[in-house]
Amino acid sequence: MEEAEVFARLNQLQEDLSDRFALEDEIVKLPRDLKVKQELLDKINLEYIEEHTRSEAAKSDLKSLHIQYDDAVLARENSEKQMELISTQREFEALEKEIKDAAAKEQSLLKQLHVKEKQVNEYSERLTEKEQLMSLQKQEVDSEASKIEALLDEKRKQLEALEKKCLNYISGDIDEDLYNKFCNIVKNKKGKGIVPIHGLVCQGCHIVLPNQFVNEVREEKEIEFCPYCSRILFYEETEGAEEKFRKHVEDVDIEEGGLSDFVDSSEFDDLL
Repeated sequence: MEEAEVFARLNQLQEDLSDRFALEDEIVKLPRDLKVKQELLDKINLEYIEEHTRSEAAKSDLKSLHIQYDDAVLARENSEKQMELISTQREFEALEKEIKDAAAKEQSLLKQLHVKEKQVNEYSERLTEKEQLMSLQKQEVDSEASKIEALLDEKRKQLEALEKKCLNYISGDIDEDLYNKFCNIVKNKKGKGIVPIHGLVCQGCHIVLPNQFVNEVREEKEIEFCPYCSRILFYEETEGAEEKFRKHVEDVDIEEGGLSDFVDSSEFDDLL
């Protein structure tokens, strides 16, 4: 198979591999979107549990305050009834103090009851809001999960077809070793596994290549890889590139020839 045909097939393989890797990325990323929604639902559930725990504690405190308040009211009423039975001033003063203390305690407990009742009502309202939010978020998660699963099934089928299509490129000059290398290059080089040389410059990494190496690429005797970015190379004629290539080759020849190309060595005989 001619190298030009091999490069054409590699370019087509590159497109199919890019589609395949894009699909693989999508398949990985899709569940992440669902995971974010699930994490939000888990957070709301946790907040609900914490709020419910505080609400139950507040209800328990309210029940305890009701009992204390009822006891205080009963104690005051009993003390007031005893007023009819006292016979001395000392008894009157002691009982009066007892009634005042009971009334003060009763009022204090009544204030605490109002505060605690308000707190219990606030917890109840917040819990209702959390329940509604949980329900909505769960519906969204369930709906998203169904959509994602259906989409994943479709994309997995597309990926399976693409993987088979890519494997069909393994034949002739594209053997399994070259195929695997090329797959890794395309994946690691953002979809660009085969690039041209313009003049002496690799269009993948934009580094000037040795002229001898560029000559080998131009001869197209075998597949050549860029020594710097590892991409597969082919030579592409562009305007001005040929002149630059020839000029570079001439400059290298002059440098290798040194002064011997311009000066006759016999001119230095009289200096020896």
